[in-house]
Amino acid sequence: MTCRASFPNTGPGDHALSCARRRSLRLRVGNGLNTLRRVEPSEEIRRIIERWTRAVSEGDHESALERLSELPGTLIIGNDPNEWWHGDEARAIWARQLEELGSFPVTSYEVEAWEEGTVGWACVKETITPSDGASFDGRSTYVLHLERGEWKVVHVHWSVAKPNVEFLGRALTTSLEELERSVQRERPDLSSTLAADGTVTIVFTDIVDSTVMLSRLGDQAWLDVLRTHNAVIAAATTADGGTVVETQGDGSMLAFSSARQGVRCAIAIQREIRRAFDDRSPQIQVRIGVHTGDALQEAEHFFGTTVHYGARVASQARGGEVLVSSVVRELLSGSGIDLIESREVELKGLDGSHRLSAVDLS
Repeated sequence: MTCRASFPNTGPGDHALSCARRRSLRLRVGNGLNTLRRVEPSEEIRRIIERWTRAVSEGDHESALERLSELPGTLIIGNDPNEWWHGDEARAIWARQLEELGSFPVTSYEVEAWEEGTVGWACVKETITPSDGASFDGRSTYVLHLERGEWKVVHVHWSVAKPNVEFLGRALTTSLEELERSVQRERPDLSSTLAADGTVTIVFTDIVDSTVMLSRLGDQAWLDVLRTHNAVIAAATTADGGTVVETQGDGSMLAFSSARQGVRCAIAIQREIRRAFDDRSPQIQVRIGVHTGDALQEAEHFFGTTVHYGARVASQARGGEVLVSSVVRELLSGSGIDLIESREVELKGLDGSHRLSAVDLS
């Protein structure tokens, strides 16, 4: 690339040197735009936050307020629903709160601090001990901005550390150890779902017109429907010796070591679904398809043509119906399970016509 700029009062050598400098400057600026600064632990910010916490605890209001940025975008969020203040409002109201409290009995016991260029942040675990002596844990998050060479706090979020069960009504996973334990519990053991010859019976269930139902019922009512539906599926599957391989939204995939087990479970599901939603309007209906064959197993899942075929059988079932493949029909011979209707259908992605049979649910 040729440098075509003209520089007065310079000779050819000076001109070449100026061009080289400009190219160097462009490279440095370009690289700066495409390279993130390094995020590093910040001992300076950690000490600033510790001192700030101590100032609040000891009633040193001047030092506490001095650390707060005067930028209009400064934001303080507290534990009270009304504590959401910006700029001058944040400074004024917090100053009044400091006066009202006198000193605030807070002690930080763990501070993590980081910085990148002109931005830094810190997260704090702390203990708060009111005058009644009943201490509790708090959490604080701070964002700092470098202003004229000094770190200033531009955002604060204070909160009380409460167990999830106290305000959500249920416990949630809060550690990697708990996550590992829950995964181990929830991972289905598929070894019992394989027959002696290596085949597996796959059962697919699906709520009919689920999108329409969701729009008519609303989110909360639909969530209640799904919870009841999933509970019915899980109970019936366990009772008939199967495994819930997967549940996604309004559908599920189940696995059994025999066709008879799978179909008995499907019958039980239809009966329990009718009983559970008997008085509900609009009516909740489930369609079920059953197929048996060889399947590829990897970890906690099945794959392959058998799974694909079973899903296509379910897609042909009507609401409230259990539909089985011709393979399952043959395996049910002498089982006492009656079939009331057969029909030839085309299955998407599969060649030819296929004979499917409906199970007598009476």
